[in-house]
Amino acid sequence: MGLFRRKDSSVWWMSFSDNGKQYKRSTGTEDKRLADSILAKIKTLIIEGKWFEKDESKKHTFDEMMQRFMSEHAPTKEPSMQKSYRVSLAHLGEFFSDITLDKIDTDAVLRYGTYRRSQNNSKPGTRNRELAMLSKAFNLARLWKWVKENPCQLVKREKEDNEIGRCLTDDEEQRLLQACGNYLPGQLAEMVTIALNTGMREGEILKLQWSQIDMANKVINTINEKTNQPKTVAMNESVYNLLRDKSKVRSISGYVFTTSNDTPFHARNLLRAWYKAVKEANIAGRLRFQDLRHTVGTRIIRSGRDIYAVASVLDHSQLSTSKRYAKHDTESKRGIVNHLDKHKKLSRFYHVDQK
Repeated sequence: MGLFRRKDSSVWWMSFSDNGKQYKRSTGTEDKRLADSILAKIKTLIIEGKWFEKDESKKHTFDEMMQRFMSEHAPTKEPSMQKSYRVSLAHLGEFFSDITLDKIDTDAVLRYGTYRRSQNNSKPGTRNRELAMLSKAFNLARLWKWVKENPCQLVKREKEDNEIGRCLTDDEEQRLLQACGNYLPGQLAEMVTIALNTGMREGEILKLQWSQIDMANKVINTINEKTNQPKTVAMNESVYNLLRDKSKVRSISGYVFTTSNDTPFHARNLLRAWYKAVKEANIAGRLRFQDLRHTVGTRIIRSGRDIYAVASVLDHSQLSTSKRYAKHDTESKRGIVNHLDKHKKLSRFYHVDQK
C-alpha cells in the first residue's frame, strides 16, 4: 500500500487492498502531499469498513437491494415479520422501483413519507414499519459495500396514535354468532367463540391442532403467531365445552378446524366467510377478525382487571401494547369519575351532619 508514479503520467497513483483485493487508483494530483492525504483518507475508510468503489451505488437498484434483502435477511425472521416485510415492500416498490441507490437520499425518503401520507390506507404505524424495513435494507447494503450511507438515518419516526380496534357490544356478539353459524359450515361460529373467549389470533386458531389441546388441564398449548414462541392459553367453560362436544363428532387428530377434505382452512377462505357474516349480522362500521382480540382486551379492563391481566391473556411481549386498552376504554374512565362524583356527594352529606 503506497504511492507511485507511472512512466506515462506525472500524477501520483496509489496502491491499496481491501478484503484481500488489490486496487490501483489515480489520486488525480501531481502534489505528493495532497496524494498522501487522499491515500490516508482511503486507509481510514477501509479500517472503518466504509470504503467502496466510487460508482458502486450507481450499479445497483432499489429492486436488487430488496431482492437480496428478502432472500437473505427475511428468511431469518418469524413468519409474521416476513409477512410484514412483503406488505411493506409492496408500498416501497411503488415509489422506489427501478431507481439506482445513489439517487435514494434523505430527501427522497422524506418525499416517500409525504407520498404515503396522501394515501387513505396509510397510518403512522404502517409508515414507520416501512421506513424501518428500508433503513434495515440500507444498513445491509452498507455491509455489502453497495452504499456508503443510510439515507433513512436522519428521518424521524412518526408518532403513533396506537388506536385499538373497535369492541363488540353484547348485542352485536349475539347477532354475529348467529350469522356465523351459516358459514364454513358452522365452524366459523366456533372459531369466533374461541377468539372471543381466549384472545387467540386468526392464524393461531386456523393452525390449532388436537395435539395442542390438553382437556385434562383445560389449556391449549400453541405458538404465538407474532413472536413464534410457545404460549399456554387457558380455557374457560365456553371453550372447554365447545371442544369437548366437537371431539365427540370429529376425529381428534390433525387440525381442529378443517374443510370437507380434512385440510386446514386458508386465511382468505376464513375472511371471505367472516365479512359475509358481519354483513348479515348488520354490524355497523368495519369489523375485522382482529377486533375480536381487541374485544377480549377491552372486556378484561372493564371487568376491573389491570393491564397485567391483559398482557397475560393476550400474550403481549411488551406491556406498552397492553396499556392501549386502559388508555382508550372510555367506559372504565366513566366508572372512575362517577365514583368520584358519589364520593363528593357523600362528603357533602358528612359535612352537613357535622353541623
